[in-house]
Amino acid sequence: MSLTVREALEINGLKRAVVVAGHQGLDNEIKFVNIMEVPEVIRWMKGGELLVTAGYAFKEDPVLRKTLIYNLARKEIAAFGIKPGQYLTEVPRDMIQYANEVGLPILELPQDLPYHEFMLPIFEILISNQLCQLKRSEEVHNRLLEVLLNGGGFASISQCLRDLVKNPVLILDQAGNSLAEAANASEKKQLDGLLATWEDSRSNLLQFNPNRSHRLDLKNEQTKQSLVLVPIKANDTVNGYLVVLETQDKLDEQDLRSIEYAGTIAALEFAKERAVFDAERQIKGELLEDLVTGSFNYEEVVIRRASFLNFNLKAPLAVFVVDIDSFEKYFISEANRNEDHIRKVKSQILEFCHGTLADYPGSTMLQMKSDSITGLVRVTGPEEEKLLRQKCLRICQQVEKRYPKVGVSIGVGRTYTGVRHIKKSYEEALTSLRIGRFLTGSASVAFFRDLGPYRFLYELKDSKAMQSFHQENLGRLKLYDAQNQTELVNTLVCYLKNDGNLRRTAEEMFIHKNSVIYRVKKIEEITGLKLNDPEDRFNLHLSLKLDQIK
Repeated sequence: MSLTVREALEINGLKRAVVVAGHQGLDNEIKFVNIMEVPEVIRWMKGGELLVTAGYAFKEDPVLRKTLIYNLARKEIAAFGIKPGQYLTEVPRDMIQYANEVGLPILELPQDLPYHEFMLPIFEILISNQLCQLKRSEEVHNRLLEVLLNGGGFASISQCLRDLVKNPVLILDQAGNSLAEAANASEKKQLDGLLATWEDSRSNLLQFNPNRSHRLDLKNEQTKQSLVLVPIKANDTVNGYLVVLETQDKLDEQDLRSIEYAGTIAALEFAKERAVFDAERQIKGELLEDLVTGSFNYEEVVIRRASFLNFNLKAPLAVFVVDIDSFEKYFISEANRNEDHIRKVKSQILEFCHGTLADYPGSTMLQMKSDSITGLVRVTGPEEEKLLRQKCLRICQQVEKRYPKVGVSIGVGRTYTGVRHIKKSYEEALTSLRIGRFLTGSASVAFFRDLGPYRFLYELKDSKAMQSFHQENLGRLKLYDAQNQTELVNTLVCYLKNDGNLRRTAEEMFIHKNSVIYRVKKIEEITGLKLNDPEDRFNLHLSLKLDQIK
């Protein structure tokens, strides 16, 4: 609630006042009333005052009158009341002219009007408004504090704020994913429109002070959406954003304070979630490490440990591994060996995994390990496998969008029932990761069950027969490369990939065609195999595929 100049003119004492200038400023808010008899009083003005005077200080000084009007406007005084009679016969016309230029309302007060007749009613209104604001602040404080103490989370915070400010509320995480929203059906469409344009605007949000409200407009080709935004900072990091769309009632100063307080409550919720997440991650990480390495003696013990974390180890489970592509290259060339930056990137990727899989059925175990993240999930059938594929692709897309120069690849092992098989699924995930990168490059998502013949090679890779077969076909060639620092194996891979095309092989390896011819002859000489013989080429193909899964 506020008192404007226009509203103040309805007070008994001011009903006879005449607005002689600055009509465009009649909606200025009055925050205080003061009397001016000397110009120096302006230096103590804070803005929003209704300032009244008899005009003694400037009655014979036109330069002072001009300076005074411009200084009052600069100080954002609500209105200037002049009472003719003792020192002035009327409001000076030059002051009217200057006031119209700057939009400062000048009120000509009746000569017989005592100041107290309008000052006391205005003070009563202002004090009453302040009491209302204090009561409302107390209500906001109590309601939001109750939400926090009851553990309602982001959904309850957004709904409580929606009830207080009568406008739709949205809480987003750092990546722009919706954590909670409070809106009716028609408002949800506006929220969807906001989310569609959020990514384009996110880079501009870094300039805003955290935990403070900011008014801004988000525009797209069709519409412009006015909103109030509070960056939510906890643990020295902006964890997300509290957004209120101004679609219903106009948000006033009290609403803005309510929004900022709700932002503080949301920051506490983020901090609580972070503490729980870190503790749970450490416990789950330790358990997951035991499971993927097989470092446990009794199945009953690990099953019970998992049950305390609300995770069912008796369900069909699969392991996945998220790994940063070309991590060492990025660390050296792009991150300039900045450990803090790398730590931040890895932490953000873990957040993406955690956020994306937060609603996955049956919960998820995650563990950060060097430049990779290991995860354990339930996969009970085709629908959950399909969902897991979607989640993996979403993680890759989020990382690519946030860090264009960083990519991640994901390998997923087969689904098994029984905790003793988790280690095998983990090994399959690592194999899928390597083969997926080889087959499709970086930012790949590879499921072990999709690897085709590579699956059979994986099953046979440790057999003596397969090791002997690999040695017979590639052993001498790899030894030659090692002793002579040559690239005959890489040349063979490229040559076979290009179906024996000499020109394409030369272009891909950035060497002359004659060099390829020389290397092919050298390969045939060392291996004793002919690359134009289908049987020999198949054997080399098979040996190279086996090489990829070792």
